[in-house]
Amino acid sequence: MRDVTNTKGLSDLRTATTSRIHAKPPQKGTEYLNLYLLDKEAQRLEKELAGLEQRQRRIWAHLAEIRKAMETLEMEARQATSPQASSHLTPSPPGPAALPSQLIRDRQQPLWKKMAVEY
Repeated sequence: MRDVTNTKGLSDLRTATTSRIHAKPPQKGTEYLNLYLLDKEAQRLEKELAGLEQRQRRIWAHLAEIRKAMETLEMEARQATSPQASSHLTPSPPGPAALPSQLIRDRQQPLWKKMAVEY
């Protein structure tokens, strides 16, 4: 299933500029100009790629923080729901790769309580 982030946009279209199509025929002596233009385009793309890699690192770090916070909240919720458990026996936290859907199946109980809200 395709969502908004996976659909093609205007930047995916091939235009005359991106295809290097010109109205007039190529002239002699413009090789250095073409090399310069291609070099500038390569530098721009490398800079954009570096920015994307930095953004990806920030996203992974934020995702790790969220997963850690979810683990601690889930442990607190487990301790709150089972007051008869002793304080020195705490359940082991799930692995970092565990997904909420896997946790639900493993425990055989819902992760969140559902309630009806009237407006």
